[in-house]
Amino acid sequence: MSTKKNAFQRPLIASSAAAALLGTAALFAPAAGSASAAGTAVDTTPVKVCLTGNTSTTAEFTVTLPKVAVDPVLQATPSYLGPCASYGTPSALGNGNVRTYAQQEPNGKPISMGFVFPKTMLQNLPTTMTDQHHCYDINGNGVIDEHTECMGGHERPLDLPTALTNTPDIPYKWALLNYNTMGHGPAGIYDLPHFDFHFYVQPKAERDAIRPGPCALAINCDDFATATKPIPSQYMPSGYIDNGVAEVAMGNHLIDQSSPEWHGQTFTQTFIYGAYDAKISFLEPMITKAYLEGLATGANQSGCFPIKQPQAWQVAGWYPKDYCIKYRANRGDYTVSMENYQHS
Repeated sequence: MSTKKNAFQRPLIASSAAAALLGTAALFAPAAGSASAAGTAVDTTPVKVCLTGNTSTTAEFTVTLPKVAVDPVLQATPSYLGPCASYGTPSALGNGNVRTYAQQEPNGKPISMGFVFPKTMLQNLPTTMTDQHHCYDINGNGVIDEHTECMGGHERPLDLPTALTNTPDIPYKWALLNYNTMGHGPAGIYDLPHFDFHFYVQPKAERDAIRPGPCALAINCDDFATATKPIPSQYMPSGYIDNGVAEVAMGNHLIDQSSPEWHGQTFTQTFIYGAYDAKISFLEPMITKAYLEGLATGANQSGCFPIKQPQAWQVAGWYPKDYCIKYRANRGDYTVSMENYQHS
């Protein structure tokens, strides 16, 4: 038997249920010229699917199916729209773990890059304000107040898939998840339990070198000055402003002044840009725990949202025009991703 034939058969035998569905789906695609085909339009557009069997969610194979077959496969198995993803190293949090993933075209162009985690990760999360990794005795009383003198919540630094980072023109170096048990300032805006999903352009060693101190959000005052250097106007994202919200081990945060939480509405999700030394340092969807839980219950809908762009990017490469927040019921997991990439 040829290698090519084996490659074709491998995904089909990954799950007997999936194999049966593929056969069943063929029944919905009548032969051209038949009476059924003439009377009923059946969409046979080819669609890539990452086929995953019910008995093993770790075995994934990219296959191309007629569009009519896709929904039955996704409903009956933990499969997802392809191509199959590559993954970073998982890190434990709550009753689960979080890791990064990337889906790419054959030429390396990113399709989707993000975080993926099971529904169970939202259970049994830390209850303290922070993990006390980034603290400074601001008032000098010899006692650390984790509510006012510690930043970063509970953080999980994550590597990106090597298939992604080995691709030319990928500006992203690593990722960082922060869980903020009680939110953070400004009071009345972001003081709800939420997650910060950082995609870093800045190397991790440079980020780690942003020292604690008494300025702004527990940041060293010299590093505060570096973090708040003005971004050249052509690189400043449209509609964003600098409020001097610079933080230890993170840098400055640029705010979308049109986001609903700044106009009397309750914070649910938004998009932040990070800055350090007059350069964009990270891109960050920020999402409340309640919003994510609402996706699983149906109170909120999975979807994508536009990312406001600068006129130009300081580092050439692939940059997203959308960020997406999704719950995949057939897999019982969430993805927080950046998508719709354009080369700059």
